[in-house]
Amino acid sequence: MVRVKDILGWIDSWAPFRFAESWDNCGLQVGNLESSVARLLVALDPSTCVLAEAGDLGCQCLVTHHPLLLHPLSSIRTDCWPGSIVGRAVVSGISIIAAHTNLDAARHGTNAQLVELLGLEVTGPLDAQPSLCGDDRYGGMGLVGVLPGEATPESLAAALSAALGGASVRIAGDWKKKVRSVAVCAGSGGSLIGKAIASGAGLFVTGDLKYHDARFAEENGIVVIDIGHFASEKPVLSPLGDFLRSKAESEAAELEVFVSKSETDPFRSVA
Repeated sequence: MVRVKDILGWIDSWAPFRFAESWDNCGLQVGNLESSVARLLVALDPSTCVLAEAGDLGCQCLVTHHPLLLHPLSSIRTDCWPGSIVGRAVVSGISIIAAHTNLDAARHGTNAQLVELLGLEVTGPLDAQPSLCGDDRYGGMGLVGVLPGEATPESLAAALSAALGGASVRIAGDWKKKVRSVAVCAGSGGSLIGKAIASGAGLFVTGDLKYHDARFAEENGIVVIDIGHFASEKPVLSPLGDFLRSKAESEAAELEVFVSKSETDPFRSVA
């Protein structure tokens, strides 16, 4: 029998919770460590539609990338978010686990998926905590690598959009120039543009860039591609699901693992 505490232990063996940023809130968000789990759903967000999907699938556990509870609550009101999710999860018997910045920093986490999509040979982390670099499961916050050959940001943006199911992509800087060194950071990477420039990368791929991030990059000679927060992190879901499935199989434990099909990017592009 698989219990919630087993799921937590498996995640910790792949993306240790000690890798998480100090401001983050990872781990068990709702539920009981001793609760049994026969079916599990993996998703990016602990949203209403995802919780409903977990219920429809008969899941007892939901593993999400983004935390439901990031900041302390003074009350839990079930008539509004996030208390509504907490209440529905408790009534439905669904535990919620978050693997957030620990998964971002893991060697096989969110950034590794972007590296694979671009075909990069990793040369090092974009940003790293020295105290964690001795752990071979640690990849750092963001990665830097080199392409097999020179390419234009324009062509790479088109390839990324196609690989990510037609995701909307924005580019700032000289998108016609040839680049070879590329930095990536899944999620919101605007604060790491300076690190990307310092790494010598000619291109930085991330999400959630602001106007002034784009201007800063433009003035400092680095091209940035914004593929969106959702699209940049969604590729990690299948590998995470595969990992949890393999852990259950290796321990001869009965566990069905599903990857969410209901959630979509909250943003829509209008021509």
